[in-house]
Amino acid sequence: MSRIESTFGVPDAVAQKTSGLAIGSLVCSLIVCCPIATIVGPLLGIVALVKIGGNPALKGRGIALAAILMGVVFTGAMTLGGYRFWETFGVPVMKGPRDALTAGFVGDLAGFKDAFHGAGANATDAEAQAFIDELRDRYGEFTGSRLDQRRGAAQPAFGQPSAPFPYVLSFDRDTVAAEAEIIFFDEGTDRMVMKPASLTVFDPDLGDLTYPPSEGESDETEVNGNGDPETGDGG
Repeated sequence: MSRIESTFGVPDAVAQKTSGLAIGSLVCSLIVCCPIATIVGPLLGIVALVKIGGNPALKGRGIALAAILMGVVFTGAMTLGGYRFWETFGVPVMKGPRDALTAGFVGDLAGFKDAFHGAGANATDAEAQAFIDELRDRYGEFTGSRLDQRRGAAQPAFGQPSAPFPYVLSFDRDTVAAEAEIIFFDEGTDRMVMKPASLTVFDPDLGDLTYPPSEGESDETEVNGNGDPETGDGG
């Protein structure tokens, strides 16, 4: 024989070079700040393996395998992290006051108050019932709510314990704008909360409604069965 072949059938005169696809796949898989890159990385790694297997002049099989493994792991971790973030923060913000109002309109005052944090959770049953009754008298039965994207959601600063979010509340007789102050965490205990602290319904005709009522409002004003305010002195 005029030349001696190596154990793997590659002539000694032919020098192997590392696959550019394998290197590219590894680079993409390591860009963990970009979810698309960690998806592209494993795909390039698979292509690189095919190319390397069909060309004895190429090497980089280990690099391609590492890229595939890391890309899959990083993509899975980011997907799980994104899901948990959505469940923890996104879902409560999207729902806003929905659970509270749903409970209140079926007569579950305990459930209504439990959906709030702070003063809203500690308000009296009479205050909670008065708020629900007034909403029902004005707009009818509660049918749903949604985050009002047109008014723009708040952009809380890092470490900010709460932020206001705009909502549209739907009733069977009307639809009204509202705002809920969402508590992210309790400053006293550093415990995650993700519940509304208060809910304000905007009504330029009949007047705004806020739950829980301020201390002065709860002491001086009550709501009668017709939804009209009455002062505490009967005047």
